[in-house]
Amino acid sequence: MNSLARSFAALAALGVFSTLSPSLSPAAPVDVSSAEHVKPALPQIPARTFQLSDFGAVGDGKTLNTEAFEKAIAAVEKAGGGKLVVPAGVFRTLPFALCSSLELHLSEGAVIQAPDTFSAYGMPDPSSLASQQEASKARTPAPLITGKKLHDVALTGTGKIDGNGALWWAWSERAARKSPGRVVFRRPHLVVISGCERLLVSDITLTNSPMFHLVPRNIVDLTIERVKVRAPFDAPNTDAIDPGPVTRAHIHHCDIDTGDDDIVIKSGGVDVLIEDCTIKHGHGISIGSGTTDGVRNMLVRNCTLEGTDNGIRIKSMIGAGGPVENVRYTNIRMKAVANAIILDLNYVDNNRPDFKGDPTKIPSIQGILIDHVVAENGKNAGRIVGLPQSQIRDVTLENVEITAEKDLVIKDAEGLKFVNVTRTIKPGVFPTKPDIVE
Repeated sequence: MNSLARSFAALAALGVFSTLSPSLSPAAPVDVSSAEHVKPALPQIPARTFQLSDFGAVGDGKTLNTEAFEKAIAAVEKAGGGKLVVPAGVFRTLPFALCSSLELHLSEGAVIQAPDTFSAYGMPDPSSLASQQEASKARTPAPLITGKKLHDVALTGTGKIDGNGALWWAWSERAARKSPGRVVFRRPHLVVISGCERLLVSDITLTNSPMFHLVPRNIVDLTIERVKVRAPFDAPNTDAIDPGPVTRAHIHHCDIDTGDDDIVIKSGGVDVLIEDCTIKHGHGISIGSGTTDGVRNMLVRNCTLEGTDNGIRIKSMIGAGGPVENVRYTNIRMKAVANAIILDLNYVDNNRPDFKGDPTKIPSIQGILIDHVVAENGKNAGRIVGLPQSQIRDVTLENVEITAEKDLVIKDAEGLKFVNVTRTIKPGVFPTKPDIVE
């Protein structure tokens, strides 16, 4: 028995630590310098200003302003770009699309709001439908705000984008699992920007999306800063920030409290820096579950999580897997987090429990550094669980302190390295929290 293993065994005999001992084979170095120094290019917006009110918009919380948004954005596009200012008021609208070289600026007190009835979307009331077959025929609306194949786009200001998600949550997959026979409606996201070069989202509040709040897909040069995202802790699938694929992303100083993944990097994420974010509730800072095109060169630092289901989480599965490698989490503080660290290649999506996918898409996790982490009053220290055919490899935990009711579970992993890791196992430290969604 080597000295580190003897140390763990001696402490375990005193009832302080688990006897779980990782392999002491050297872990591969983790180099995230390309993420640490990432500086995404910012949008270049012409110095022209347009006022939404000049296009007939009425911010009374009742009038549908879809035509006003469409006319205003068309005017910006015709002029070659500019800044469209949304004044204070509640501007109801159906989905609308952005254009290139556009800054959509939400003034203090401005709210862009989705309708609160299905009839406004031209959809039937789900409570009137007799079967899931009927519900499946209903057309799912587009996201409230969309953009496709654009360049130089910014969403700025201290206003709010409100998805009126309560209309939809009662007809989710989760609601149907709790009430068998209840129909399920496919739900729209709130903001989806696809295929864009230079995207900035700054200072706005996103709230109550029917599903995901902010989905930047196929983005080169993404900056998300000082954004607030809010949804009830039990609102299903209300992911906050879901980039991927993305190249060169900086997400910082965001304040998030939702009912699902708070920040999740999807397949195709390369050179990603996440820092100085505060998170309550939801599923923490994640990678996956889809990782087919890989996630590489990612740094998460200086973040605080409280009351979340998970803290650090990498999840994938056979059928939707690819390599996750060269990732570092450093200076992370957790309090009352149910699962501190999860690296899991056996993920099951509750909304698609029978998912098979392409069996050749085997996930892998390799080259992960988790250091300077403190997790207090947790339920589970977590799990590091690979696959027999795809072991989790070269993971280092260094200067990590975890206090939880249950210890780490490690299976199908090799090349793990623990340096100055303290795992204190104490029954009853995890608070009784009705707002933790299992």
